[in-house]
Amino acid sequence: QQQQQQQQQQQAGSQLSSSWDVFINLSGDTLPVVTAQRMSQLFEPTSGPLGNTNFVTSASCVTGLVPTSIYDFPKHTMKRSHYFQLNIPKTFSYVNLTTGEWKKDVYMPIYFGSQWMALTYDFVEYVIRSMDHPNGLGNVLKETFVDRGVLMTDETFFSTMLMNSPGFKDTIPQLNNDGALERYPTMNSLRYERMDENAPNAWGKYTSSYPLYDIPPKFGKATEGEGAAKPWGPYFLGTYDLGAIRKSGALFVRKVSWTVDKNLVRMLPVKRSSANENDGISEWDLLPDIRWPELGVRIKDPFVWRAKKEEEEEDDTAEEE
Repeated sequence: QQQQQQQQQQQAGSQLSSSWDVFINLSGDTLPVVTAQRMSQLFEPTSGPLGNTNFVTSASCVTGLVPTSIYDFPKHTMKRSHYFQLNIPKTFSYVNLTTGEWKKDVYMPIYFGSQWMALTYDFVEYVIRSMDHPNGLGNVLKETFVDRGVLMTDETFFSTMLMNSPGFKDTIPQLNNDGALERYPTMNSLRYERMDENAPNAWGKYTSSYPLYDIPPKFGKATEGEGAAKPWGPYFLGTYDLGAIRKSGALFVRKVSWTVDKNLVRMLPVKRSSANENDGISEWDLLPDIRWPELGVRIKDPFVWRAKKEEEEEDDTAEEE
């Protein structure tokens, strides 16, 4: 009966593998820059420039398109100190599920990435199998994180699995000297976000001094209680971010809200005519290169004459009383 169950699982896995190529997790405030059809072409396993590549981070984060070892962060920063304070081991012992070999005390640094990712079918299957086996790397890593009460595991688990699995070394994004993807040089980021405005990053440097969209109090209900922008972001995007989105070559953007700025919702995803697919112009080239004004933008509440008159009448009444 157990053998029959294993055969059924293998058959189901085989059927599943032919139905999808890439797993991409999204949030409700995310928009695609290109259409689903275009994205399918980009991630096509054999011919797509993003095919057979595992993205476990985004250039919007300090880690870039390749995960960053905790040892590369300064000692005083939370991303490094948190894991050191909890005495996360530097070596792990586990079973290599491909060879059946017991791997003892393998040096394995923790890597930081992002909770937003795009994973190949083979890597997802590998992670599931390694978590299903009691001595698989995935389960050993998971149990270690749970036992030590580690935070931010959504940013470290998949990154650490990818960077410490030799069988998937070739699926780590290969970057050029500019930090862009070698096989698709116009892509500098998987997702475009605006983070850490006017606040020091992990290296103590200010990442940006650009202005940002805030949420007026009257929009509280429409945004499900979303409050004012936090000092570290991510921030809502709008028309003035189009130039940066265009430059990033990102497949997705966040955070986007119909309440904050309808223009992005109207414009994305960029749709191209099939007749113009070979003209050398990408979807990102079709976005207007609109940037934030250097002196910033302050949006003033509209002046409503009727409301102003009623306010003056109330003041007059109060004075008379």
